[in-house]
Amino acid sequence: MVLPPSPRSVGVARWLIAEWCAPWVAAAEVEEDTVESALLLASEVITNAVVHGDGMVRVCLSRVDGSSLRLEVSDDGGGMPLIGAQRADAESGRGMAMVELLSTRWGTELGVGPLGKTVWFELGA
Repeated sequence: MVLPPSPRSVGVARWLIAEWCAPWVAAAEVEEDTVESALLLASEVITNAVVHGDGMVRVCLSRVDGSSLRLEVSDDGGGMPLIGAQRADAESGRGMAMVELLSTRWGTELGVGPLGKTVWFELGA
């Protein structure tokens, strides 16, 4: 899906991801907990693309290895996400730490051309 760089896009993406996963959950092909974790981490990564990225936000969800999920979020911005030390009283900046903690694996890929990136994560069963 391609979404505008708007905070409202985060909720739209969460709804669509839940809808896409519903048949897999109903068929017991993907665990409901995996989908819940995907929704949480999608919120973080898509919010980063909206706030720190540039241009439209592209979201791609796929299944890998049967019951695992892979979510890719792309934008035209050049900055790469970092996991940094946060002050205990910081109001933001913990999203990628959550991705690191909850995902099976994650990473970033530079886009074609001078700008652009994809941040992705996978969640195993």
